[in-house]
Amino acid sequence: MSAPTPSPPFDPRTMLAMSMHASPGVYALLVGSGISMGAGVLTGWGVIVELVRRMAATDTREEPGADFDVEEWWKAKYPGVDLGYGSVLEASGMSPSDRRRLLAPFFIPADDQEREEGKKVPAPAHDAIAQLVKRGTVRVIVTTNFDDLIEQALLRLNIAPQVIAAPDMIAGCEPLRHSACTIIKVHGDYKRIDLLNTDAELEAYEHDLDDLLDCIFDEYGLLTSGWSADWDKALVAAVRRAKSRRYPLYWSTVGALGDNAHSIVDARRGGVIENAAADEFFPDLVTRLELLDRMATPPLTRDLAIARLKRCLPDPVRRLELRDLLDGEVERVRAYLDTRSRTPTPGKPVDWQDEIDTALREVDTLLHLVATGIALDTQRAHDDLWIWTVEQLMRGYPRRLSGGSVHIEWGKFTLFPAYMVLKAASFATTQARRDDLLIRLHRDATKPAPPDTFNSAGHIQVEVTAAQELYDVYVLTDGVYEALKSKYGPFTYTVPVRRILEPILLPFVGDPSSFELLALRTEYRISLLHRFLLPFEAQAHGLYADALRSYEHFDRADGWMPDEDFAAAGVHKVWIDTLGLKGEEPIREAAQALAEVAKATKKWR
Repeated sequence: MSAPTPSPPFDPRTMLAMSMHASPGVYALLVGSGISMGAGVLTGWGVIVELVRRMAATDTREEPGADFDVEEWWKAKYPGVDLGYGSVLEASGMSPSDRRRLLAPFFIPADDQEREEGKKVPAPAHDAIAQLVKRGTVRVIVTTNFDDLIEQALLRLNIAPQVIAAPDMIAGCEPLRHSACTIIKVHGDYKRIDLLNTDAELEAYEHDLDDLLDCIFDEYGLLTSGWSADWDKALVAAVRRAKSRRYPLYWSTVGALGDNAHSIVDARRGGVIENAAADEFFPDLVTRLELLDRMATPPLTRDLAIARLKRCLPDPVRRLELRDLLDGEVERVRAYLDTRSRTPTPGKPVDWQDEIDTALREVDTLLHLVATGIALDTQRAHDDLWIWTVEQLMRGYPRRLSGGSVHIEWGKFTLFPAYMVLKAASFATTQARRDDLLIRLHRDATKPAPPDTFNSAGHIQVEVTAAQELYDVYVLTDGVYEALKSKYGPFTYTVPVRRILEPILLPFVGDPSSFELLALRTEYRISLLHRFLLPFEAQAHGLYADALRSYEHFDRADGWMPDEDFAAAGVHKVWIDTLGLKGEEPIREAAQALAEVAKATKKWR
């Protein structure tokens, strides 16, 4: 084995991603058995070892032990014959049909258990390759593999590739430039009987296949992964024949390159991407390309986004356009969250005010879209979209965190955008008299629960809701609270939210006093809803709402009382139907319990 070709002074992963992004469809993939290792599919050497073990067992009538030396046994049994994939199959004396039946169990799951364990089904590398095809980055894939894992991954994305698994299939195939994806399986497919296995079969290809490979290797850039170039003489020769150097070659490898691979990289002045296992390399490549997508497509200005929203809302034909609009903003916010480091800078205090200001800038357009959308969605046609938006932002945050308190606080701040969007949506639902949607936003937006999460009844909880994940005192941790306090002065937990959302909701309510009343009504509803949705030990969190201060101050000039205002709104039936309650009594009991606890609670600041 030769040492890897020295890499250029720049990062080859970065240059590959930038080149592929700038020239979609220009690169072809050349992949071997290494990309399927994560799926539990043996490499060519692994198949050799297993086949030789079986040959030894039938020859000696004893199962080889753990110390069985494959190469020593082969040398003794077949002196002068090099141990290789082809020579083993030649020694078996099997016909092509027998070989196919012998090899099939190496490539397809034996039972449901293997499928459940992720064996011989598409691995992250296959799924990422399918993503490259979907986005148009790659349209041609050359593979030495017999398995159909790439095809399965493509079908998951509703992409039906053109598969060329034998030379006689070439004449009738669609031209490469016209096909969304073409897979050339140079050694065949395990489902066919004309597999190429032996040294003689791998020595040279038929003319039609050689011509096709000459076209690909001459006209396309090449990204190689999981292929050693040690055994496949005809394929090595095809790569070497390419005269053009118009597009680069990149070779991703886990270990050192062999002599053949080394000479190919040298001849084509290729770049070597080292320590690149396929299941890590291809998903990483997709992530880099998606980041370049976002950088190349400037976000809509807020006003343009709102104008587009207003055009889409009443038009059922533009539902997908509306979904794409919200999805683009969600992805932009999540991209911002992804750029935050996992932990704060060691030894440096966190500037929470800067973190808050940055987060609010990033989520500003989404706050306007959600609030405007709910307020103007008079046909109630897009409720699931608003819930989905909150849910997607929730799911960008891992609930289980480790480390000191500052690390946990830093991690929890990832929920701040979702928290603000939920608040904006809640204010808008109250303004639109959509208590049903308010309840659904807090109850139906969910994320997978961490292990060992129990509900109030002591049962294992599979999912946690927005009500459980996005309540005030959980998201507004001490550092965040103090930063907000320094900006807005002494307050209850909900006052900063009012000040942030006021300019967004003011156009829908008309004046500041009407907005304050809207805030009181929304906060009371959330507090009441917590009585139904939060686990018992967390129900007191809703008591921090500023709306409940009226229970302590009965001398309020306007005489506004939240429970009386709620009863006068005539929404009891909506709450009964949406929460599945048995009559109005549970609502009255919850309101009374809320009032009694609020009177005794002094934690307003």
